[in-house]
Amino acid sequence: MEQEERLLNPSPRFTVALAAIDDYATIEQAHLCLEAQTIYPELEIQFICRSIELLALPPGFRERYPDIVIIEGGEGLLLNEAREIGIQKANAPYVLILEDHCLPYPDCLEHMLHRLEEGWSAVGPGFVSGNQSSQLGIAANLLTYGEWMGYEEGEKRDFIAGFNSAFPTELLKARGERLCEDMVTPSTLQQSLARDGKQFWFEAKAVMAHWESSTYAGVRQILVKNGRAMGLLRARAWSLPRKVLWTFASPLLMGYRFLRSANTWRRVGGCSFRSLLHLAPLSVLWTLGEVQGYWSDDRQAAIEGSSEVERNRQRYVDAENEPIRKPY
Repeated sequence: MEQEERLLNPSPRFTVALAAIDDYATIEQAHLCLEAQTIYPELEIQFICRSIELLALPPGFRERYPDIVIIEGGEGLLLNEAREIGIQKANAPYVLILEDHCLPYPDCLEHMLHRLEEGWSAVGPGFVSGNQSSQLGIAANLLTYGEWMGYEEGEKRDFIAGFNSAFPTELLKARGERLCEDMVTPSTLQQSLARDGKQFWFEAKAVMAHWESSTYAGVRQILVKNGRAMGLLRARAWSLPRKVLWTFASPLLMGYRFLRSANTWRRVGGCSFRSLLHLAPLSVLWTLGEVQGYWSDDRQAAIEGSSEVERNRQRYVDAENEPIRKPY
């Protein structure tokens, strides 16, 4: 698009909130995929950063992309706080919370916007594994995003992907003070919305490639720290007997997660048997992290831990064999 054509759209149809806690290099590929969207002229693209200085934009960036909205959140800004700021400042009727390690295919946002305009309370995309050489990374994708892999047709779902899904902007803004915490583990957000009668659509034609860590050290940190934040927020109002019950039932949760991801392995097809073998230990790690959260009383540490492992996924991915790059 020529520079003179890149005018700030006063009436965008779709806002994309892209948190940039580190520098621009960590979100560059996500940005390039947004530039390639079939509905690009309808988008409001936000970079929510700590400061423009720390964002370290390449020379000439603002002249080339004058319509990118850059929002400074201040020193110490956490990932969930950045996403909450983006939602609050969104100017479009719908908003997508995009991760820096999840890259949408060119027609992805068009399919999502179409479903949102039908009236759904949230729309989630389908996924493919960005990891191609690391069987561990493929397995981690099957575990965490497998519920939305390997399908050809969309359908109403009780649960869609937490991040990389889109919502009516006013629905999220109406969450008020709860919104910042919602952006830590949006699974709890969806549970709350479902109790209020909201309905979600899984759009299989809207495809994104998602990367997980290529190494066990990285996967362990991601699953345990995210699991701890999820467990803490889920159990904060639980009674002691309920915490005990869910703790003793944790082997059932491990088994459920393993069977669910093994079914994805079968449905998707083409994955190595080695990736299947990784699913059991990964299910254990995730569930143990969640159980730890049930009994944790350090809310801030849990939230900070989740923010830390979710930003800048590049540092966990094999940059030589499966870099986070446009998959098309």
